[in-house]
Amino acid sequence: MANDIQNDFNNEELEHRSVLTFGEQVIEKIVATALDGVDGVAVVRSGGGAFGGRIGKATDGINVEVGEKEVAVDLRLVLEFGKNAKEIYTNLKATIEDQVMSMTGLKVVEVNARVEDVLNSEEFRARIEG
Repeated sequence: MANDIQNDFNNEELEHRSVLTFGEQVIEKIVATALDGVDGVAVVRSGGGAFGGRIGKATDGINVEVGEKEVAVDLRLVLEFGKNAKEIYTNLKATIEDQVMSMTGLKVVEVNARVEDVLNSEEFRARIEG
């Protein structure tokens, strides 16, 4: 009988099942930090009406869906008046894709951005500094 137990043990495949996963809040923080480096854009924050104020988290205007290998990002943004929205979008998309991939190994398959407000330079600076 001892031989049977030994044979069963030898025939079993030993698998190592380790998994690295990321919470949505981690990806949201990566995206928020990546957006800090993009000129002319701020994320919509909650509180104080539809377009925020200084209350709320920096990630309120960021929603992500995180899969095993891929990430989708939805953004609600405020732009600085006079800046080119298409250029901003191109820059933020590339920055988000690079940062998420380099930090997590996850591929960003979708970046959707909705511009919800445009502020003059003074209002915009107050928004991002506040």
